[in-house]
Amino acid sequence: MFTASLSLEALQKGAEPARREYKGTEDVYRQQWRWDKSFVATHCVDCYPGNCPYRVYVKDGVILYEEQAGTLPIIEKGVPDLNPMGCQKGAAWSRLLYSPERVLHPLKRAGKRGDGKWQQITWEQALTEIADHILDAIQEVGPE
Repeated sequence: MFTASLSLEALQKGAEPARREYKGTEDVYRQQWRWDKSFVATHCVDCYPGNCPYRVYVKDGVILYEEQAGTLPIIEKGVPDLNPMGCQKGAAWSRLLYSPERVLHPLKRAGKRGDGKWQQITWEQALTEIADHILDAIQEVGPE
């Protein structure tokens, strides 16, 4: 994660601009952005038009960067194509993937709705409770 900070000292009259010490071309080479592999992937399948292609760059198994990939075919000449296709949800997907707020385990409400109280449960318990509620709904109102 990149952290930026500001200082008013740099705006004072006579202040020198910040400069990075340059030792040679090796410094520039070492600062280049590198990745292990890149590929075309997609996410946000629940939006329209959905399945937008993104070029994903990975280093050490972690997504470093994503950009819209212009890989969609031209359907008809003379008509604007959809390249590149993507939205803000797709562009922010990898940030959400590594967010500390991401839910990694099933949670069950532990208080009243709106209290924000949750308890962690097992996947088996979560799936069993969901299946039980679906079966109850089918018995009460039918399968349609």
